[in-house]
Amino acid sequence: MYTTSIHKVIDQMISFYRAIGLWHGEDRPTVNQLKLKSFYSIYYLSFVLSLSIGSITSETVDDSIFLAEISIIGTVLISKVWMFLWKQKQTMGLLNQICVFSIRNEEEFAFFNGKVEKFIKFVIAFACATLVGTLGCSIFPFLGNERLLILDIAFPLDWKNSEIGFWMAYIFFVSSFVLTFPAITFSILNWYLLLHCAIRYTALGMEISNMGRARSNVKLLEKKRQTIFYQDLVALIETHLYLFKGLIDELESFLSKLFLLQFATSGLCICGSIYCLAFDISSNFVERIVHVYSLFYSTAELFMITFFGNEIMLSSSRLTYSLFECNWIGQPNWTMKCVITFGEYLKQSHEMLIGKLYPLTLETFTRILNSSYSLFNILKNFKE
Repeated sequence: MYTTSIHKVIDQMISFYRAIGLWHGEDRPTVNQLKLKSFYSIYYLSFVLSLSIGSITSETVDDSIFLAEISIIGTVLISKVWMFLWKQKQTMGLLNQICVFSIRNEEEFAFFNGKVEKFIKFVIAFACATLVGTLGCSIFPFLGNERLLILDIAFPLDWKNSEIGFWMAYIFFVSSFVLTFPAITFSILNWYLLLHCAIRYTALGMEISNMGRARSNVKLLEKKRQTIFYQDLVALIETHLYLFKGLIDELESFLSKLFLLQFATSGLCICGSIYCLAFDISSNFVERIVHVYSLFYSTAELFMITFFGNEIMLSSSRLTYSLFECNWIGQPNWTMKCVITFGEYLKQSHEMLIGKLYPLTLETFTRILNSSYSLFNILKNFKE
């Protein structure tokens, strides 16, 4: 018997945010932690407002489209920041319930470790790309003869003509970008939870396939084998119900509104990024990097949740085949009736519905991309 645990990289992220006070180890946050979280929320909200006002007051249409795209991304990030700061207890509860479980044999445990390690490698690459994008935005004002921010944000002071105003706006801009990392971290936690849901269905399928088989070389009487098979069947039915009607439904309820917001805004963000790249509204290489990262970020955010949602659906749909791969032939009639009934129940794959309307599958991902393309054609005609 093997027991899984939260990966050390995820655990280190959580420990870091607890160390700086954004998360708390107790059941309730202290007064200082509440003040820090409130300041963080208000500060980041002011950054998104500055982007929104900047998009309205921008002198050119191209700049307005780019700032509007970043404002929409910032709006989604505000929701993630809020959930990250104020829903720690629910997040940690889901992490402990979904990511910590027992696996019976070595083959399943090796499969679990392989899947998680591949995901962690992607997370590290994603974090590195984010750091490069942040660094590019930070050094941009010092690359040309004229000091300008890469985003024409609205700021109370005249930062374009005032030295003090520029440095205050620059500090506000860079610090706001740094404060984006907890929101991105929350995205990673969401992907991590969805990955484990898919893995748990796959591991359940492996256990169903091995149901009733002796776990040692000791020869057992036929009656004893039948008893073991029935006990395993009951235990796996309970595990499936716990997953199907318990954990994953709870996760769906927790993330449904956030994912619905992402569905509503991702198409606009992807369209805006493609527009900026297609018509090359950038004046230098650093701006192009930011546009490429914006496209990568918007697409990755949408793809990851739909991909893992699709994996949950596929792994749950394979359970029927796993059931009839087990050693069910020769079992008593009443046991075989239970197997057939369980098989009929397993035909219902687990499709997560966002807003009770939109399935969390790759089909939804392609539909949003198609809508982005249609919107881009409209902007293209307007541009011409």
